[in-house]
Amino acid sequence: MDLRKIHKYFVSYRFPLILTILVFIVLRLPGNGDWLSISLWGSTLLQLVIALFLLYLTQIFGIIRQKTLLPAFFYVLLAGANPLFAYDLTGSVSALTIALCFLFLFNSYQNPLSQGNALNISLLLTLCSFYWFPILLFFPLFWYGMYQFRCLNIKTFLASLTGFLLIYLFLFTWSVYKGDPEFFLKMLPDFKTIGTIQIFSFGLKAWIMNGLILLLFILSGIKIYMAGVSEKVQAVTTLSYLFVFTLVVYVLYLIQNQWKQEWLLILYMPISLLISHYFTLSNKLWTIRLFLLTVILFGMMFD
Repeated sequence: MDLRKIHKYFVSYRFPLILTILVFIVLRLPGNGDWLSISLWGSTLLQLVIALFLLYLTQIFGIIRQKTLLPAFFYVLLAGANPLFAYDLTGSVSALTIALCFLFLFNSYQNPLSQGNALNISLLLTLCSFYWFPILLFFPLFWYGMYQFRCLNIKTFLASLTGFLLIYLFLFTWSVYKGDPEFFLKMLPDFKTIGTIQIFSFGLKAWIMNGLILLLFILSGIKIYMAGVSEKVQAVTTLSYLFVFTLVVYVLYLIQNQWKQEWLLILYMPISLLISHYFTLSNKLWTIRLFLLTVILFGMMFD
């Protein structure tokens, strides 16, 4: 059995991705007859859209030098391995919001006149915060991203703040117009709740999954560091930012058990890109074996 051919088949051919998507959908079919569940079909559709959107980001911005289908494959595989995501519409909407923010951020690379992109990111995060308010914690991460992409300046920072203030100014005006100041106060984010810490306790399955993800995360970081010479500067900058982004979200996932589904669905986006970069560009036999082991382990947990 030629392991390199199997690896190339997963990287370049559509069939493994299509098969994984079909299995993902079939396993989501409601066994309790709840065929009209908006949460079920909405979350399933959004997770598939996110997976395909990762391919779009990869190809448009050249995040991975070689053409590959692995980002979508890994996102579907990771999302399908956890039954908690089947009805998690909140996490799916939040993850799609972050994916769209990635689009605007990556499009700002070395562009000092990126006020429009900064405003769009701010508007998306602020609007989504009314659905899941912890997403406001991503403002500093995207400011850091703009700094890494050399587009953070006074204008872009003020544009980012403007997006946030604009929405709350509208809500304040509306509450004054309606003579209901309580409406505005209810819409303010509850930062005390965001700061609540609930340490996540792992079960056996979670230990296996998180241990493997952590291993791949470390290996991908080493790969990014070693690829600094051979890769384009933009690709290395993007991957380095995604590495930091993943680390921060992983910590939030560990300390905020009350929102573990939301953090994981967001975490799976950058980690899918990172491990896809790692596995796509390596032809070493032990790396290919690790790739196949990863696929088998997550495939066995597909639920």
